[in-house]
Amino acid sequence: MAHVLTLNVTSRAARGSRKLHALRRQGLLPGVVYGYKVADGMLVQVERRTFEQVYRRAGANSLIDLRLDADGTATKVFVHEIQRHPVNHALLHVDFRAVNMDEPITAEVSILLVGEAPAVREVDGMVMQVLETLHIRALPAHIPSNIEVDVSGLSEVGQGINVADLQLPAEVEVLTDPELHVVHIIASQKGTEEEEAATEAAEAEADEAGAEGDDEG
Repeated sequence: MAHVLTLNVTSRAARGSRKLHALRRQGLLPGVVYGYKVADGMLVQVERRTFEQVYRRAGANSLIDLRLDADGTATKVFVHEIQRHPVNHALLHVDFRAVNMDEPITAEVSILLVGEAPAVREVDGMVMQVLETLHIRALPAHIPSNIEVDVSGLSEVGQGINVADLQLPAEVEVLTDPELHVVHIIASQKGTEEEEAATEAAEAEADEAGAEGDDEG
């Protein structure tokens, strides 16, 4: 299992928009923990800057040891959802999902394209990513932070990679339709525009030649 990050949180009693606003003005981020062995949801707060530092490293699919009130016990969680201000994008709230390490869970994992497709350089193609995430099922410790897809084997327009082509660890079950495209190569817009311009020019010449023939007739 990859290194698990640690985040210290404290219990909170504050509820309601005014009290939560006061917390945020103190540099604290309100949150809730729910899931495994957390029946009704547990209200917590965490230093906003500390959370931001951990979240930048963990993202949505890396386990975090959530330590409550510095009592030494830790709960394994994922960051399930964060809420941001619609204008300035400041963090407003965070939901933590507690998990049972012995039971599989489902997750949406981001797809990251790596490598350079020869089709871009050799035939003026474009790489189009069709799927941004993959729906998977695995034990919490086996959930990848992202899934890398190598496009360096794509050399022609029309080639692509389907979900079924992905090489994933045996511990990870893919729930997304295996026939779906992850990525494929399309003709570049530049090439399409040039072809359209050439076609229009040819049609114009044909029209002009036809007009001259009509005049001669």
